[in-house]
Amino acid sequence: MNEDDPATQLSLFDPAPPEPRAAEPEQHEQQEQHRIPEQRAPEARPCPNCRRAPDSAPEQHARDIDQQWLEITATGQIEVRRFCAACQPHYGLAFLACELCGLDLFLIGELAHEVAEDRLPTVLLTWLAAEGWSPHPVLTCPSHAR
Repeated sequence: MNEDDPATQLSLFDPAPPEPRAAEPEQHEQQEQHRIPEQRAPEARPCPNCRRAPDSAPEQHARDIDQQWLEITATGQIEVRRFCAACQPHYGLAFLACELCGLDLFLIGELAHEVAEDRLPTVLLTWLAAEGWSPHPVLTCPSHAR
């Protein structure tokens, strides 16, 4: 023990431990390597229909625009649309839901009218089958249609 080195001297009258020496450059580099990277929230996507960005609740906005809305196009095909809460249709709707988990599809326009009349058009049944849904014996989503 070197009596001239203050870092190695202990005093009976000073209960404070000696101050640690500055970290060696190697230790500093190791600490930098083990640092957890900063995590940023993913940037919210704008609504694909009206191009609005989320106002206050980006998680709710993301859930809204992830919802599938189906309609029949002028060519007789099923088109998947996505809306935010501000621009989604509020009338002329029908819903289809998985009987096991409640995952739902929103139907708009002529397609909604057909389903409301208890008719499932062939184009809708074809689309459901292509997406992994099963209509028999009950309507089930791709996760449950096994």
